[in-house]
Amino acid sequence: MAVQLGITMFKNPARQAATTQPAPERLAAFSDGVLAIIITIMVLDLKAPHDASLRALLDLWPTFFSYALTYLFVGVFWVNHHHLLHHTERADPMVIWANLLTLFFVSLIPFSTAYMAENRMDPFTTALYAGIFLLVTVAFMTDARLRAMDRAARKRNWIALAAYAVAIPAGYLHPAVSLLINLGIAALYFVPDALKRT
Repeated sequence: MAVQLGITMFKNPARQAATTQPAPERLAAFSDGVLAIIITIMVLDLKAPHDASLRALLDLWPTFFSYALTYLFVGVFWVNHHHLLHHTERADPMVIWANLLTLFFVSLIPFSTAYMAENRMDPFTTALYAGIFLLVTVAFMTDARLRAMDRAARKRNWIALAAYAVAIPAGYLHPAVSLLINLGIAALYFVPDALKRT
């Protein structure tokens, strides 16, 4: 009887699926590694000038500003992502794919940052920069775990999505306005979302 019960439990598909799904800790470790590489790539784009003068450093202000703004965004994303994973009890395939989609768009941030800095924040590159953030937000909102957020947190996500959509055409009107919108959205996420355990 005990042997039969053990065999039945072993063959239970639901039980097998639960034991073969990756733990949230592995998902968090993978995500942390990707974000660490992203920041490293951005740091490597900070090239020291050949001229040893203050003017040479000041000429690099677009690069430093782009790096600082993007570092802030990646940091805010990491804090909220870490908080979200902390409330994840298991990493099912939908969670894994949603996470991979979000990280894919986040991995494009170093390119858009360098592109914007190289072209001294011209309208097109600034609009593209905001567009990448828009895609990150869209991918982040596809995560089923976000359904556990309270109403205020979900509303904040929609506000961020709308603001990024405005920041794209704003980049053509005045790049500084677009960058200020991006900065304001990052400020919205300084405090991680409060989630309910499900």
